[in-house]
Amino acid sequence: MTLKRPIALLVAFGIVVGSAAAAAGTGQNPLIAMKYLTETYQANVLAQAESKINATTAETYQAVLQEMQETAEGAVAALGGTEGLGDMRLKRGDIVTLPTGSTALLLAGNTSVSYSTGTVVDVTDGKIAATGSTLAVSHRYMAAEDTAAALTVTSDTAVLCLEGTYTIARSSQIDYNALADALAQMGLLKGNGTAYGSGYDLEHSATRAEGLVMFLRLIHEEEAALAYTGACPFVDAPEWCQRYLAYAYAKGYTNGAGTDAAGQKIFETQGTITATEYVTFVLRALGYSDTAAQPDFVWNQSLAKARETGLLTQGEVTLFEDNSFLRAQMVYVSYFALDGKMKTGTDTLLGTLKKSGLDASAADTARALVGVARV
Repeated sequence: MTLKRPIALLVAFGIVVGSAAAAAGTGQNPLIAMKYLTETYQANVLAQAESKINATTAETYQAVLQEMQETAEGAVAALGGTEGLGDMRLKRGDIVTLPTGSTALLLAGNTSVSYSTGTVVDVTDGKIAATGSTLAVSHRYMAAEDTAAALTVTSDTAVLCLEGTYTIARSSQIDYNALADALAQMGLLKGNGTAYGSGYDLEHSATRAEGLVMFLRLIHEEEAALAYTGACPFVDAPEWCQRYLAYAYAKGYTNGAGTDAAGQKIFETQGTITATEYVTFVLRALGYSDTAAQPDFVWNQSLAKARETGLLTQGEVTLFEDNSFLRAQMVYVSYFALDGKMKTGTDTLLGTLKKSGLDASAADTARALVGVARV
């Protein structure tokens, strides 16, 4: 047999499958996912072809694969789709609607799916996702023929990777994402290095060590902490955070979490930070003391003191007492702490930071874009 016949068959079969990846199927036989086409089908074709086609046909074969890809992408574009992938941060109550052929991958947070007609397919598992069900993290879902799939965010924040066309109905819930963006633009927030969602990890709780680092960045003292050469008093401090803890202890921002059985100071670096603990940091930065001969407050009553000083509203105190304190809530406290009044004088924390070198123009520009109302 000559090579012309198998190559012709490969081209014809590839075009059919490529078109199917963007054309409508049926509720019982939903659309073939683009992920399947690019990651599974093409990989299998290539593996089979390599064992049958010699090196002299490589150029022709690559042309076949290119034609398959262009055919599939053209079909997606004809349906109004967009090329490539992109992740998006969303907040509680936001609703993303996917038309036929579009897909979503949940990267973080909680999201439910609902639809009245058609089918939504969990492409990762090859199963139907029932209406009203919760999406699984790291699973890709596709809206099949005659389907308008509504994805509703049910956690404070979430990250979805979307492919194809979609519409978004925004809710009026707290936009923690906008607050995080503003702090990042001001240079007061850095992510954890996570590849998606700007690296903010707002969906997770923070350790006490991470909370302290976030606090030092908030008050624009991270560089000073990293340059500090004093000894770290806490025996449970990993190497990466020893400079931060040593500096914070010297500055009076933290006293640690007591001592271990041997009487050595510990910080409980891996413990989860609470709202009470994080607000204690902020109050100390504003000039309030819980260790002086006549303390301004007791650390485990920091939320009440924050309400008394105007750092927090009563609604915020209730919110933090009744709900989990995640990185999203830390961002909320951090952002609005900038408006907190220093114990001495009438200046705010933000005003103090500007005087100590924070870029005032960048700060004002970032804050001007935030329209989040306080609770």
